[in-house]
Amino acid sequence: MQITQSVIDDVKDVSLLTNYEAKLGLNISTSSAMLDDQIDMLIRWSSDEIALSCMRVFGKMKVQEIFRELLDCRRLPLSSWPIIEVDSINENGVFLDEDIDFEVDSESGTLRRLGGHFWIEPTMVIYSGGYDLPNEAPDALRQATMLLAREAYYIMVRGDATIRMISHKDARIIYFDPSTALKALSGGSGSGSPARRAIDDLIKSYIRFEV
Repeated sequence: MQITQSVIDDVKDVSLLTNYEAKLGLNISTSSAMLDDQIDMLIRWSSDEIALSCMRVFGKMKVQEIFRELLDCRRLPLSSWPIIEVDSINENGVFLDEDIDFEVDSESGTLRRLGGHFWIEPTMVIYSGGYDLPNEAPDALRQATMLLAREAYYIMVRGDATIRMISHKDARIIYFDPSTALKALSGGSGSGSPARRAIDDLIKSYIRFEV
């Protein structure tokens, strides 16, 4: 199966956690512009790491996807889910009707062909899918993001050789390698560490292995 995607309305926010939630998790009660910027940065990095691990985009967007090389296929796996709304499906020049020609499984992000038919290429689907982030992010993804962001924050607080900072007057720019957080989080023992296993367990339900 070959899928070609074109984004119509892109993701507005990739963060799986709010600044307030991150502060609660870090037990931080103070606030400053620089601290808020640092936490927002770590949230974005951690959220992106989770998305890369799951090989998907979690934020809500509207896309067009064209499916080709379909062989005895009754279910189409859409790239962005949960599915919010299917605008149209054009199967080799013929527009299909929902609940007559196909049905939507929102949570799994799949379209099932009805009437005993197989999908015919090319099939073009225009739809909206994903979560309205950060407020609609599932709790499991929030927790996994918190684990990554927390470790990265403690590395910055303790100081680490991989962190670089450039200062000029009142301005400061911090460069940080996200892989350092993951290495520290794994305790140097790779995916077998309790923390890494916890993250893997939290996100595994959001990875599409097969449909």
